[in-house]
Amino acid sequence: MAVVIILGLIGTLMVTALVRRTQQRHAGQSMDQHADEVARAVTSEADRYRDTLSDVAAAVGAQSDFTAGDFTEITSRLTRQRLPGATTVAFAVAAEDNQVSEVEAAWRARGAPGLTLRTLGPAREHMFLIFSRPLDDTPSLPGLDVGQAPEAADALHTARASGQVTASHTYVLLKDRTLPATEQQMSFVLATPINGGLGTPDAGRFRGWMVMGMRGSDFMQETLQSRSRDLLNVTLVDMSTPTPTLVAQPRISAAPRAGALRRERNVVVGQRQWQLHLAPTDAFLMNTDRRMPALAFVVGTLMTLLVAAMAGVLVGARVRAMNAVDRATTALREDIRRREAVEAQLREREDDLRQLALHDPLTGLANRILFGERADHAIATHSRGATTFAVMFIDLDGFKQINDTLGHGAGDAVLNEVADRLRRCVRLGDTVGRFGGDEFAVLAEQVTTIDDATIVADRIIRALEQPFVINDQAHRISASAGVALHKQDMSVAMIIQTADRAMYVAKAAGKGRYVVAPGRGPADEPATPPPIRGSR
Repeated sequence: MAVVIILGLIGTLMVTALVRRTQQRHAGQSMDQHADEVARAVTSEADRYRDTLSDVAAAVGAQSDFTAGDFTEITSRLTRQRLPGATTVAFAVAAEDNQVSEVEAAWRARGAPGLTLRTLGPAREHMFLIFSRPLDDTPSLPGLDVGQAPEAADALHTARASGQVTASHTYVLLKDRTLPATEQQMSFVLATPINGGLGTPDAGRFRGWMVMGMRGSDFMQETLQSRSRDLLNVTLVDMSTPTPTLVAQPRISAAPRAGALRRERNVVVGQRQWQLHLAPTDAFLMNTDRRMPALAFVVGTLMTLLVAAMAGVLVGARVRAMNAVDRATTALREDIRRREAVEAQLREREDDLRQLALHDPLTGLANRILFGERADHAIATHSRGATTFAVMFIDLDGFKQINDTLGHGAGDAVLNEVADRLRRCVRLGDTVGRFGGDEFAVLAEQVTTIDDATIVADRIIRALEQPFVINDQAHRISASAGVALHKQDMSVAMIIQTADRAMYVAKAAGKGRYVVAPGRGPADEPATPPPIRGSR
């Protein structure tokens, strides 16, 4: 009996160790998945901020006589809700020491009568904020020389030289330096140059910069609040300096047992190389069910004691008892093996069936069924909130000619490339689906106004008009899209039908564009033809 107990305990310890290793492998895979998701979210948000700042700069450059009223109108749609972490968006100009009075008088005449350009002394070049729009509860500081901060000055110089949106190194914003030390954050600015647009008197010449102030920790917290779900400790570090500097502090402590589960991911923001340091929290470790090794040990111990008890009862027939125990143990292990194999096969089949049932087999996008489920969920989640969602119905123009002339293989390659481009055009939480043939759909969630949806629609139209390389030759197609914003009491079928009708209006208007549907029409009549927008 003692031998049975010893062998049983050894087997139990081995099984427990195996369960622990399997659990650790699963936790590592889950950590990799979460880390990749966070990295994609930061990159997606950074790209959206870059595009927003570039669009505002282009609008300013298109003005022949730029005034304070133009600035107010151009930036009126920018809010903290659309730009998490942003504190200010401002227009800045350069001036030398002997130009300060002249520049001040010129911009006072353009709508800033109380403007006073403040300097702290001579400088090679001043960089004054002329017009400023606060996006949080801190006041704006028009007339401030942002060149007083070497980090901001370096970013503005780099942006002007490269012609691209540039992020500064981290520092405490000048407007935040009067706050208590406990409220100050490591922050950065995004800057992009403004040149005179076509048809303006100074076409092609440098005018100034659009500058956006960003608080690092606010940006990280508001960007990741719906993604990390308190499972990750995330630290953001600027690696483009000789000594890495902190961009954003984590708001949740890492678990003391993080160890091998720590991960790092690199992202590029405004020409700066940033690095994400991710560690699991106690909530993450709880989700991996750390009780399994203990449960395996208890079950194994109970089985060992059961076998030992049986051996004690049959001590008078030791040989038969030992043979019976051996057979029972062997059968039990084989049964466990078979059951584990069957369970593994069932899980694989279930995953395969769900994948086939809810995804397009060619592109891997959501099919009509999954898209409908996501839309139903969006109706439920947006019913009481301040935001809504939009559906975009997209049909390719010219795809049939490629399919007919180059073959179905080339057509499939184009459809897969279209799917990849659509994924890159939307946010991480949005859904891209294929309804069949060359028809696609996009579900854009957390939309405040129709302009949020048209930004995505315009990005899709521009992305799909880029050439497709097939057999080393470039081929062009375009896309027609209909955009519908969800209204109260609209069903999934109704909003998809509304977007579909708007798409056909876009095709009839010349293709290669998008059309915004004005809303739901009467039940038995088609909706009123919507206005055409985004003509290419």
